[in-house]
Amino acid sequence: MALNQIKATRYSMTEIAVIIIGQADQWLWGLSPETRLARLTTRAGAGHIKAVSQLGSDEAALLIRADAVIEERLIRALLPQPGLILTAVSRNKEEPIALAARVNGKKAAEEVIATMTGILPESPPEGFSYGTAETIGGAYDPILRKHAIPFAARLGDTPKIELEKMTFGASYKGATDFVTKYFWPQPARFITRLCATAGITPNQITTLSLILMFLALFGFWQGQWFWAIPAAWLMTFLDTVDGKLARVTMTSSKWGEVYDHGIDLLHPPFWWWAWYFGALPEAQLRGSEFLQSYDLALSVIVVGYVVQRVYEGAFLWIFKIEGHIWRPFDFWFRTITARRNPNLFILMISALIGAPDLGLIAVAVWVSASLGVHFIRILQAGILKLSGRPVTSYLKNS
Repeated sequence: MALNQIKATRYSMTEIAVIIIGQADQWLWGLSPETRLARLTTRAGAGHIKAVSQLGSDEAALLIRADAVIEERLIRALLPQPGLILTAVSRNKEEPIALAARVNGKKAAEEVIATMTGILPESPPEGFSYGTAETIGGAYDPILRKHAIPFAARLGDTPKIELEKMTFGASYKGATDFVTKYFWPQPARFITRLCATAGITPNQITTLSLILMFLALFGFWQGQWFWAIPAAWLMTFLDTVDGKLARVTMTSSKWGEVYDHGIDLLHPPFWWWAWYFGALPEAQLRGSEFLQSYDLALSVIVVGYVVQRVYEGAFLWIFKIEGHIWRPFDFWFRTITARRNPNLFILMISALIGAPDLGLIAVAVWVSASLGVHFIRILQAGILKLSGRPVTSYLKNS
């Protein structure tokens, strides 16, 4: 592979042509095979789609079957490696198949296309090697921060519902809160499918979640828990859907990320501030001494939110990894740490038992406890680094 890798330096990724082999008629997430593969390869950094007859004698190209369902990080891994053929196992016939390949030149492309459309020989063509999804893409997804072997399958070998489960699951972050992780996946997949089929865009979903965010804020401020809490949960649900829709339809954009993440970053303190005023009448009934604790609770929550965000940025800046993927404990603690959804869950329980003011106190206590855990963890990581040992994510080696 060393010689091939040297040859690859002559090309920028956008100079690598894409050749789609064969035809397929099964749509996935509202996308035709041609549209899906064009978006996939473009997002991975490849160039324009061409016919094999248009290739130059030494032109770089990515060959991909029209019926291939391949994760984007596999394409990214293939592009700089000429001479590599991605193989998978046909689930129906239990025999190996070739789904994609990276070649240089028209002659090599024609030779590999014959290999990809016929029975896969035990030995690859001269100058080529076979690789599986795991050997090419690895088992760690650095973007979504999880241990997961990238998918590589073929339309027709696997039922459409299974392909959707597979591609949707691959769009989920590994480290997240317990609501997003355990309650949202099934309904989010259903709604994502409806949105994709109807042509609804991720930014439209984000806009709806923004409206719900303001509705929940107003409801909290008025103490209208009956409809404000469902509006808040629906907002958090759509916050899951927009990202998944963007990933499975491959329509994410820089603006979409700024739009979505900007809302996520800014709104939680305003929710807790509005909750403070909505539950203030109940707090006033408990007397002036309780009110002092109540005021302090809001300060702890708001300041704690800022400190937690600073902690996350500091951990990433100092150790080059996110704190919640350092060790199994950190990964688990991310599911319950004092972020928006766990805090909202605590407040919901307090409203259901008729003590929304006590809910704010409980959130302040949990914010303080979470910050204590984070302080200990960054201190431990610092000691480890000072001792000369690396601070790396356990997910890379699990």
